Amino acid sequence: MNTTASGDTSGVWLASTVWNLLEEKYGQGNVPSVRKLTQHIREANSGATISHGHVHNILSGDATNITDRTREMLARFFGLPPSRFVPANDTASAGGGQQLEESLAFRFSSLQPEELAAIEKALRMVKEQEKGGGG
Repeated sequence: MNTTASGDTSGVWLASTVWNLLEEKYGQGNVPSVRKLTQHIREANSGATISHGHVHNILSGDATNITDRTREMLARFFGLPPSRFVPANDTASAGGGQQLEESLAFRFSSLQPEELAAIEKALRMVKEQEKGGGG
């Protein structure tokens, strides 16, 4: 089985692509649950399926690469060529800092306000420690 790393080790590119396609297909705010999505993917692929866990990982940005089989199943489900699920620039070159920031923003978007506040507090603590030269 061939796997193709996208060069996007965070999986954010794939998650963003799939989310955008899902919102086009179902309408913004109407994307079904992971369980329903896996059922729809199975129906579009003559009974072949992607596991709930893998669909969840793809949508959350935790899938750092996908197999050709998964790519083909997603393509069939969306009615697109498999190449749609391969980044145009499949090397992580220029803009690495921005890519990291986008990756973190994507992951933080699912956090609760108290979790974000804790992260902000931890960052302030680290910055204060750096200013004081502590370690």
